[in-house]
Amino acid sequence: MVKKKGYLLAINYIVRQGRTYASLLIKGKRSVKLYYQYDPYFLVDAPSSEIGKLSKIAVEKDGRVVRPLAIEQTERTVNLEKKKFLKVLCHSPADVPVLKHAIPYPAFEFDIPFAKRFIFDFQLTPNGLMRYERQGRLITKILSCEPATPNLRALAFDIETYNPLGTPRPKKDPILMISYANSKSGVITYKKCSNKNTEIVANEKELIERFCEIVREADPDILFGYNSGNFDLPYLLERAKIIGAKLDFGKTKINLTRKGMIGGASLSDRIHVDLYPIIRLFGFIGVLKISDFTLDTVANEILGRGKVSISRENIWQSWDSGNIEDVVSYSLVDAQLTMEIGKLYLPLELELSSITKQQLFDTTLSTSGQLVENLLMFHSVARNELIPTKPVGETIDERIANPIQGAFVKLPQPGIYENIAVLDFRSLYPSIIVSFNIDPSSLVKGKRQAECHQSPTGAMFLKKPKALVPAVLEELIDFRAKLKKQLKTLDKGSGEFKILNARVQAIKILANSFYGYIAYARSRWYCRECGESVTAWGRKYIQETMEKAEKAGFTVLYGDTDSIMLVYKKKEDVLDFMEKINKELPEKMELELEGFYPRGVFVSKKSEEKGAKKKYALLGEDGKIKIRGFELVRRDWSPIAKETQYKVLEAILKKGSEQNAIAIVRDAIERLRKGNVKMEELAIVTQLNKDPRGGYEVISPELAAAKKLLARGVPLEKGSLVSYVIGKSGSSISEKAVPLEVAKDYDADYYINNQVLPAVMKILKELGYDEHQLKGFGKQKSLDSFFG
Repeated sequence: MVKKKGYLLAINYIVRQGRTYASLLIKGKRSVKLYYQYDPYFLVDAPSSEIGKLSKIAVEKDGRVVRPLAIEQTERTVNLEKKKFLKVLCHSPADVPVLKHAIPYPAFEFDIPFAKRFIFDFQLTPNGLMRYERQGRLITKILSCEPATPNLRALAFDIETYNPLGTPRPKKDPILMISYANSKSGVITYKKCSNKNTEIVANEKELIERFCEIVREADPDILFGYNSGNFDLPYLLERAKIIGAKLDFGKTKINLTRKGMIGGASLSDRIHVDLYPIIRLFGFIGVLKISDFTLDTVANEILGRGKVSISRENIWQSWDSGNIEDVVSYSLVDAQLTMEIGKLYLPLELELSSITKQQLFDTTLSTSGQLVENLLMFHSVARNELIPTKPVGETIDERIANPIQGAFVKLPQPGIYENIAVLDFRSLYPSIIVSFNIDPSSLVKGKRQAECHQSPTGAMFLKKPKALVPAVLEELIDFRAKLKKQLKTLDKGSGEFKILNARVQAIKILANSFYGYIAYARSRWYCRECGESVTAWGRKYIQETMEKAEKAGFTVLYGDTDSIMLVYKKKEDVLDFMEKINKELPEKMELELEGFYPRGVFVSKKSEEKGAKKKYALLGEDGKIKIRGFELVRRDWSPIAKETQYKVLEAILKKGSEQNAIAIVRDAIERLRKGNVKMEELAIVTQLNKDPRGGYEVISPELAAAKKLLARGVPLEKGSLVSYVIGKSGSSISEKAVPLEVAKDYDADYYINNQVLPAVMKILKELGYDEHQLKGFGKQKSLDSFFG
């Protein structure tokens, strides 16, 4: 018996001689696979007198007989009360669903994957430092597993494929080159190239096998890719199979998987980290402010530099011509950018994995709600509480059909304002959940009001004991507050600061996702009364704060969910008001200053006098412009419309100049009239919400452009992105829609009247130009008179 320690990187399982073993990837001086014998199980709500009868159940499945390994009695807490269950132990995880259907009693915790079950039951921390006793390859006892920050080796890669039809076909189109990056970078290909970073091999088979050799030599713990779970690794698998190449990363098997709409590829002895779903999640929850999730856009936003510029068609054409230097540079930079982005976000992903007690690979493919669910499941086991079953079918449909009333919104009066203070309730919904002990198990009826918190909806929540959801959330909030204090004492350039800062960001992402999770129709811990109570308390506090602000002499310009905007005279008045409000709030709630803004512009909705929800631009004291809701943050508007809108906002907010704003619009229109605009500036990018191969009575411009791409042999489907330009030929906008790749001309009138002017008209209206005057803005005669 030997005592050892190492970092717990991944968990899977194997079945040997009718027993299940957890397979643990542990990193010490090197990574090693060790095994721990542990039986999968599920619970049934049946009396102990049934143990003998249920033990005799036998089901034939796939040529073998499935029987329980053993059945024993156990106890769980349900709605704060103790309850007896039977624990059905199984020979393998595959036996769980078989026996669950064979036992004529309600079953629970049958839908928990084995690796998660193992982490929960042993209260392990993925990526943590695990101490254990072992005998040979078998772990005999797990002593502890504490949070830690392992030093992981990483390698990034990217493949380029032959693509004469636009989208490559793995059964027909070969891989042309594979690029990689870690401490050094390179490209492997099988066509001559003068680039010094290029290694030439004989053919595609040698290309794949040489890349595998490089992976084995580098021996990375992490393999980074960008959309590699959906594209690169599945493509490599298919091509290796077709041409007979040995895809060998070193005892590593590639397993394709799906989590909802996201495709993934797991590696048995390394951790594959696809950065694309990570970036998408951060974009959706607001960590990143980006209009699309292409590697080029992401790299420009995060690193300040993008990909090598090359069109999709140029790859196969360059290959056929033999001039592949540009493609090699393109591929090399892709791998390098992937590596840099991976190194930047790996600490955050490791923290999310550690905090939510979920394996790193699973974390990279998870939504914020799935992260919250995993954390609640872990703590539910720690509290010996029964984990609720995932809802299905009619239950989900009924929840979706009865949505929860949302937040209060006070729309602003349109116009241009000066001296705006933006105040936010710090983590409003999380603090409400904690302050009022909001949880499905604490929701009660018939209790005395002194024992409960009563929400504005009338729902009653026990004050004690602290229920699961608020207990876990409070721990996160308090931990984050503690870490933020520590951050202030550290050098921002230090490694310790970066690790702690990643942890702070991870906790914020989780804490802000709890309300959405308990109100989510597919949640294990869904509770309509809980969700309604959170938003009702939110509306109460935001409305009361706005009323108090008006009594204090401020003009309340705008209010939405957890934020209010005040027009002020002196900054000191704003700070004094905040201090007074915070003394009256529950302990976990706090009103914070988001910032002071010298000037802001708010625009109106169509046919309405009040301002549009979340459609405004503010000039910060640092000179930066904060923009919400305008077309320039949406991808279905052309770049020229977005650019013109931004320049107009900049002219108004920074220079306070009406003349500059009008000159900007005039310049854009004159460029369009004279044909001086590049096709890329006119491209409208839209995601297809229908299968373009279907038959439709009414065809939208993006569908029309998609059909033209299909005719050229470019495969497209529902969900694909299409870039198109409105050309001159055709009687309708849809007929005029031409794929960007083949666009030769454009309809200037369309872009003036349907892109540029709509993007700026509402802003110009706030400068005093009436609707009638602006409607004629796009006509040549009106333009001449308007601009004098």
